[in-house]
Amino acid sequence: MPNLYILGAGCSANYSESTHGIHGLESPLNADFFTMARLVIENSGMKSDTLFMEEIDVLVRTIAPLYRCKSDLSLFDDPALNLEDVMTMLDIEFRLFSPPAAQRLGQNESRPLRALKDLLARTLDYALMGPPCAKHRSLAKRMKPDDVVLSLNYDVLIDNALFDLGKATDSGYRMDFFKVKQDGECVNPSFDRSEVSLFKLHGSLNWIRCSLCGSLLLYRYRKQALDDVGLFRCPRCGSDESCVERVMIPPIQSKDYRDKDIAFLWVQADRMMKEEFSRIVCIGYSFSPLDFDMGSLMRRLGTRQTRIPEVDFVSRDTGRQAEKRLMDLIGTARINRFENLSRYLEST
Repeated sequence: MPNLYILGAGCSANYSESTHGIHGLESPLNADFFTMARLVIENSGMKSDTLFMEEIDVLVRTIAPLYRCKSDLSLFDDPALNLEDVMTMLDIEFRLFSPPAAQRLGQNESRPLRALKDLLARTLDYALMGPPCAKHRSLAKRMKPDDVVLSLNYDVLIDNALFDLGKATDSGYRMDFFKVKQDGECVNPSFDRSEVSLFKLHGSLNWIRCSLCGSLLLYRYRKQALDDVGLFRCPRCGSDESCVERVMIPPIQSKDYRDKDIAFLWVQADRMMKEEFSRIVCIGYSFSPLDFDMGSLMRRLGTRQTRIPEVDFVSRDTGRQAEKRLMDLIGTARINRFENLSRYLEST
């Protein structure tokens, strides 16, 4: 029987091969994202990018009054800010409180949210700058044909590890890509069978959509898709970078389930949950009670299993609250606990 892998932000935090040279910069988590983002802005030369900084100024001036803070980069040091809350707030501000004229045809997100997604992409790009992740490669080596990965991360560390080992193809994402961008060229997606299915349930930094015609593009073998996005030209309708959308969904209760691509992905994942799994491997994911969609998916899994799979749980959570939440969702299971990914990879 196949195994089910569930990867959260704590898995990406294992990246240790960075070459950025920025002291204190690590793969960001929800709570420290804005701290890491400011490190990138202050130490990467981004301040000389006038257009980018104009967008950051719009973002800051939007957030500051809502958090009663100064309208400058010192806002990013406010401990009250976390990525999930701010992304969700900006999404709600646009969908509920913006004037109808702002929600013009083809516009699915506000200017500040677009700026935040761009900042997230740049922050991850710098934090993960360097060679492929050795630990993700070791993790991918463990995966066998028909295994399923549910990733709640935007980065592509596990993606590239699986692709490099020949265990994943474009079809493994289970997404309907119109074209694939590789080495500056647009090609058709590969429909070759993928040994491992990789469901990126919150979207991915290498998934780009044209807001005008809805075409979905995959940027293959890239950690992120920064430079090419700035030169974007839709291969279907010819739209420029003003119509670029990053397919990244705010990770808590404000998800827009009308997004046809993400809705399709969740349906495909639910279908895979009908499989009998021998083991669940959970790495760096907390099963937050606010992740209602993930909770529902796991409850449905629990009702379909003839027996509860054994669980390998990799977490620094000494209080074991995440484990307890998982047991509430799928039922009581035998749990093998590992304090970090290294210990898990060393196990047989």
